[in-house]
Amino acid sequence: MARNYHEGKSGWHVAPMNRLEWVETGLKVTAMVIAFIVVVRVIVSGDFSWSGVDGGLQARIFRWMAIALAIAIVDRLQQRELVSIAFVIFNDLAHWSMHFALLSGFSMAAPIVAYCALMAAGDVVKIVFFATTGYTVRGAPRALLVAGVAAFVVGYVVILVLSL
Repeated sequence: MARNYHEGKSGWHVAPMNRLEWVETGLKVTAMVIAFIVVVRVIVSGDFSWSGVDGGLQARIFRWMAIALAIAIVDRLQQRELVSIAFVIFNDLAHWSMHFALLSGFSMAAPIVAYCALMAAGDVVKIVFFATTGYTVRGAPRALLVAGVAAFVVGYVVILVLSL
């Protein structure tokens, strides 16, 4: 089992990233920008509200993903790795942004499809990273890590399909 370069560090640090991690980060940061543009457009248009709109299955999937990412923030804080903490916080905010935009009645397909396609692609890269590097999280079985990331991929694909 390969060593997790976050574990064993006693203080705050910035961990090295390999090419796959940079690709994943690039894809997901692009998706996050889309999410923040969407929520700003919803707010600026005056459509930001929760008055009786449930947002459908897409909003519920985004909500569960956002809750899972909020839990991941706790893990990243324990690792004390500065870049991953910032990344997961913004990733969580992006998911909440999409959730609230859908609750406000946002239904423009292109940004939702682009967001989900980029996030799913980023998570496929993350699965490849787990499969090829031997990286672990607190000794958890690699199959568990891959299953967790794969659940997000399934969620993104379901939202994407529902948006078409």
